[in-house]
Amino acid sequence: MEEIAEEVVAFGINLPGPAVFVIAGVAIVYFTIILGFGSYFARFSRNINDFFFSGQRFAWWLVAASMVATGIGSHSYIKYAQQGYETGMSSSMPYLNNWFLVAYFVFGWLPIIYFGRIRSIPQYFERRFNRVARYLAVFILLSYMFFYIGLSFYTIGVAIEGLFGIPHLYSVPILALVLGTYVTFGGQTAVIFTDLLQGVMLYTAGAICLVAGLWALGGFGEFWGWMPPNHRLPFVRLLEDPGYNAAGLYWGEALAGSIMFTFLNQGWIMRFLACRSVHEGRKAAFFNFFVTLPISAVVVGAVGWIAKSIIEKQAGIGGALEGLDPIHIENSAHTFVVAAWEILRQNPWVFGFVIAALTAALMSTIDTLINASAAVSIYDIYRPMRERFRPNTPDRHYLKAARWASVTATLIGVALVVWFVKQEATIMAMHYRGIMLIVPPLVTTLFLGCFWRRFNAVGAIVALGVGVLFTYLTTAAPYVMRPLVWLVIGVDAEFYPVGTGWEDARIGGAINPLLNIYMPALYGMLITGVAGVAGTHFSLSRVYPPIIHGLARGIRAVPLKATDMLATFMVESLHKKKDITGLTVDTINEGMARFKGGTPNHEVGKKARHLPVEFDERLPFKQVSASPAVMERLKAKEGDMVFVEDARWYLGGLRSVHTHAAKPHDLGRDVVLMSKETFEDAMFLEDRPVTLEKFF
Repeated sequence: MEEIAEEVVAFGINLPGPAVFVIAGVAIVYFTIILGFGSYFARFSRNINDFFFSGQRFAWWLVAASMVATGIGSHSYIKYAQQGYETGMSSSMPYLNNWFLVAYFVFGWLPIIYFGRIRSIPQYFERRFNRVARYLAVFILLSYMFFYIGLSFYTIGVAIEGLFGIPHLYSVPILALVLGTYVTFGGQTAVIFTDLLQGVMLYTAGAICLVAGLWALGGFGEFWGWMPPNHRLPFVRLLEDPGYNAAGLYWGEALAGSIMFTFLNQGWIMRFLACRSVHEGRKAAFFNFFVTLPISAVVVGAVGWIAKSIIEKQAGIGGALEGLDPIHIENSAHTFVVAAWEILRQNPWVFGFVIAALTAALMSTIDTLINASAAVSIYDIYRPMRERFRPNTPDRHYLKAARWASVTATLIGVALVVWFVKQEATIMAMHYRGIMLIVPPLVTTLFLGCFWRRFNAVGAIVALGVGVLFTYLTTAAPYVMRPLVWLVIGVDAEFYPVGTGWEDARIGGAINPLLNIYMPALYGMLITGVAGVAGTHFSLSRVYPPIIHGLARGIRAVPLKATDMLATFMVESLHKKKDITGLTVDTINEGMARFKGGTPNHEVGKKARHLPVEFDERLPFKQVSASPAVMERLKAKEGDMVFVEDARWYLGGLRSVHTHAAKPHDLGRDVVLMSKETFEDAMFLEDRPVTLEKFF
């Protein structure tokens, strides 16, 4: 114990014993604040809609700010600081390669899921296709989210074990307890507000490290001057680095990875569905794509850039920089911790804050995914089964079940850490290897469903089944990708299918993870697309019905109830015309009308601010009545959707409610009338004015 108290060696740096306790103390205080902060918002989760979607009441800026911590994920600081040190500015590529998705998301996918009242990605698959497609989507999506939760817990364990010597066996369960508590009881509202706090911490810590590093170097000119010329380039070389190259990042991460995270990450989608309207969601999306992500790319990569310039300057002047000890990075995976410790001039308090921010980055992805996994478990597995045997189950039962689902998702993530510990690969390799194998079939099927109206259930099921099969085939037989690699890269590849790992794929005699990490994504997407198009056209042909009837007769020959149900389902699917109104981009306007329950009113009005509230029990639940003058200002008509919120803008919609406009009252003054039930549902406070806004 005395030796530990004197000095601790972590990540290649010597931490004085007292500094270790200061750093640990700051981290513990942070955990306590986050736990209390998140648990406080449990009072705003009174039903399942509040628990998963916060009542869809929040302003765009609150949602966008909370996305900072979601975008800076469980491995970002460690991985991108390492990449920034090794390759420079190109470390920003994964954060900046999804710009081409903006229009598809804000004008296509977002209004589809919002106006369609979609509560989960698999639910969309059933409404767009059928129940079989839904459960295939459940399997793939839960695999993706559990993988991400496990990897995030593992990354936290790596950081804590390196700093304090605490093994995964002890650190991960404690962290899981903290995370699980506020997510289990607080739900989406707790996640949004804790991520808001964590986002502030992340940007503050990044700014501290960046300013301190530039100060130590002597200014931006010195930083830029000592950075190697090839590190100043925004793009990494096409194929030179086998583990991180432009070809792999584009064909794998930018296509499959970015589309999956933007369109199919249940946690990410739930954040947008927490917005009060599609318009607010669009503003949050634009802000995230064009402001948050570029800043986040700098925050997570800057320490690596600074470290490279410091080491180059050390070598150039023949010694350490003034005020710093010599910086030596033997393992580039430790870049962030080593460089931050030195450039902060070994101040354990400031360093402790930065480590707490690092932990915030590691935790922020997990809380979102735990909540998202619980949503899928309830909406797509438990609730459909429960409603079949016990219809009209009260909402409070599902709220309780959602909390148990959060606990289960947390435990599964903790259990997966055991598997990650046994892997002999870098965090980046494990991350991209897993994601590139899981996501291609789901990504391609979703895009076909949104943007091609003729794409049907047969095409979707064929696409998902064939896509999963052939994507996983690349692990055992990577040589099936050889023609594709030659086509998109222009270089022939040699494959050695002796094992099942990426180390068997080579280009020019050199091991190249590009082939088995990134290329399976493009390969899986192409196979899925071809299978989906072929399946759709075949199902629309004249030969399809006789084949189905023949198969059904053969299945019914087996004297089992399950086979008879399957045969009936197959035959009925031939004659059932699927109503996909609002579920494709060319039917969004119809979806908006269904969402409102009437013809949309697109006339632009202005907000009516600081209006007093009075009770009128004659008004139905979630209907409000305003004066004719207020209605004219809003440009609202009877039946239009009106959003009522506490007049204090900085609450971001925490106390608010969606309503419909009733007939204007004739009280002769600008006052808002509503029932006490509506008032309490919005969690309004007495003697507090409200603001009204017409949506459509």
